[in-house]
Amino acid sequence: MNSKRLEELKKIVLDSYELTASHFSSTRSKVAALDFIWATEQVKETDFVLDAGCGNGRLLDYVKLPDNQYLGLDQSASLVKIAQELHSGYKFIQGELTNGSNYPSNKFSLIFCSSVLSHIPGKAERQKVLKNFFEASKSDGRLLISFWKIDKKYRQKRQFNLRNFFLDGRELVFPWKNSEGKQICLRYYHLFSKRDFKREIIKAGWNIEQENDDKYNFWLIASKK
Repeated sequence: MNSKRLEELKKIVLDSYELTASHFSSTRSKVAALDFIWATEQVKETDFVLDAGCGNGRLLDYVKLPDNQYLGLDQSASLVKIAQELHSGYKFIQGELTNGSNYPSNKFSLIFCSSVLSHIPGKAERQKVLKNFFEASKSDGRLLISFWKIDKKYRQKRQFNLRNFFLDGRELVFPWKNSEGKQICLRYYHLFSKRDFKREIIKAGWNIEQENDDKYNFWLIASKK
């Protein structure tokens, strides 16, 4: 992927979250899929947590953590503002996950990353993120990470045909519409296979310890050891 196209896709990602922040937050309320609840149950009250791509901070709706044991990081200023309003006293910062200066080194016992990696265009950019996670983790740190599987029923419901929106390989751009069917922005998504997802995690230095696979999401627990 050339640098010009990469910047175009990164802008699509950022713009889409800024334009849909309120809707995104309201649809990710305390009602969550079973796989997300399973993931939050892996978080210990003693963990120092980096919530990478934290959105509105909904992890804190499910896990009791002292405010000095949590940091939320998201590139969307609008979502960070919502997170701060919903979870007063907790720290949230706005910044790109690819920027290593946003990460304290060797600090976190758990990095939580729910359905975020697919919204980062370019394998090299995703490797930056995964390696930043690695550097930010303690020596015994864990990575709890997932991707969302776009199944056939969802594609039919959203009324788009993947063949019309492929950029190259498994890179996808499609229109995002509101409840009235009006297009409000474009969305970018990298279509992972489970095999490729695991390969990218391992390439960044992580060791996969556990998998959790359901109809909609694929979760991995990986360790730094």
